[in-house]
Amino acid sequence: MTLPTPEDLGNAPLWENYVIAQTTQASLGLIPQGALAFGVAVDGLNVTLTCQVREIGDADTEDLEEIAQDLSVLLGEHVTVTVAQEVHDTPTITPHDRVAWTFIARSEEAPS
Repeated sequence: MTLPTPEDLGNAPLWENYVIAQTTQASLGLIPQGALAFGVAVDGLNVTLTCQVREIGDADTEDLEEIAQDLSVLLGEHVTVTVAQEVHDTPTITPHDRVAWTFIARSEEAPS
């Protein structure tokens, strides 16, 4: 396998990278205060925003819906954006996640 370069992107995951970049843009200043982790899973034209929290709150849900709306505008109407909230005590991240995590709270910073 050859790695991509600026001159030859080769097998770089262009769509996934584009969605991750747009997710980062859409989430600026909007990641819920109670978030333990936040990221995006890309399955073709189906995009799922995932947020790990200790408990699901109305304010967090509103922030996530606003991110989803902003991301929908950035990606276009042909893309379906959904939101998933997972309840955890601490950020739960593994190398096998389908999610590209863009925010992970440090354990000492994780809201209690």
